[in-house]
Amino acid sequence: MSASRWQQNDGNASGRTPDGMEQRFDVTNLVSLRSAVAAHGGALGLDDGQVEDLVLVAHELATNAVRHGGGVGRLRMWRVDGSVFCEVVDGGDGFRFARPERRPDLGATGGRGLWIVARLVDALSVDSGVAGTVALIEIRL
Repeated sequence: MSASRWQQNDGNASGRTPDGMEQRFDVTNLVSLRSAVAAHGGALGLDDGQVEDLVLVAHELATNAVRHGGGVGRLRMWRVDGSVFCEVVDGGDGFRFARPERRPDLGATGGRGLWIVARLVDALSVDSGVAGTVALIEIRL
């Protein structure tokens, strides 16, 4: 996949494409974030099952941002060609990401969320640096 497909086509100052969305979040509005993701996922062309997957994925990534990434974040969604992209950004210290290939052990204290995310999307990247962490997923229509 070319890098340009991962980048949002944001020709305006808000960073929002005509068919996309952008919402800041914290622990107080995770439920409303789920509702917004569901509404916009359908509007972007996802079928009902894909919308359910997207809501779970977005909620998991946003919850991780609240828990581990400084308590606040930003979620953006957009469509390019035949794919819907969802990006979650936070300002936390970040972590070294390796795509989880096997289910975490039953006794593990974490790691299930990103394992689930990786199973529900067509592409997943997580990049961390001094400015925070960016998780980006793709779901093909």
